Amino acid sequence: MFNFFKKSPLPTVTFATTVWEKDWRQVLLDPHYLPTLQIENHCFPFSEKILIINNVTDLETVKQIAEEWIAKNILTRYVVASELAPTLLPFFQLKRSDFQMGADAHLYENVNTDWIYYNALGPLAALFCCESDYLLYQTGDVRMPKPLNWIAKSVQKMEKNPLYKVANPVWNENQREAKRESYRKEGPFYIAKQGFSDQIFLVKKEVFCQPIYGEIRDDSAHFPRGDVFEKRVFSYMKNRGWERIIHRGGSYLHENF
Repeated sequence: MFNFFKKSPLPTVTFATTVWEKDWRQVLLDPHYLPTLQIENHCFPFSEKILIINNVTDLETVKQIAEEWIAKNILTRYVVASELAPTLLPFFQLKRSDFQMGADAHLYENVNTDWIYYNALGPLAALFCCESDYLLYQTGDVRMPKPLNWIAKSVQKMEKNPLYKVANPVWNENQREAKRESYRKEGPFYIAKQGFSDQIFLVKKEVFCQPIYGEIRDDSAHFPRGDVFEKRVFSYMKNRGWERIIHRGGSYLHENF
């Protein structure tokens, strides 16, 4: 499967997903959701599989269930985002007060500064904890409905072209929108000059585990709710001319729980 890496070992990839109060039951109690729809269907031998426990009410129960998944070798470990925050926020040169609501926040249910903060804390914790060359991060409400061998090909593409900094499959089977957001095709990929989604992303750890999240461009206002994580990544990437590759051979599904 991975014979295109003939001159060097296959770069390692960490899988990470996040749970919070509204989705941990779906992710951790369904016997097929985490192992199959979130992990196995990526068709890749992850070097580690991390669960980020974000803002949940019954932390001890969620930790206990996570331990059961570890015992089954589905997860490697879990981390509690709030316990990491005192260390990772200074590392990324951020403060909790940096996460402010936008003018449109009132249009969305239950959005406040806590929501903006925890929205960013999940992916930041995953980047901070990742011990591999690359990180595949996806939120708990993202799943792969069908197997798709996209990660190895995406890593190969990003290793060859330093402008390509983030990869993901097509979203919600919306091939037309993904094509419209790109400016050309290269093999199984659409290539886009801009764009980022925190729903699912594949990135190189050494690039994104840096204090790079303080830039917010005026043209990032299309990201709703406020100064969210994806607005910060979009701004940093666009300021440097970095590009996004979208594997068009399949799709992930995102559904708010």
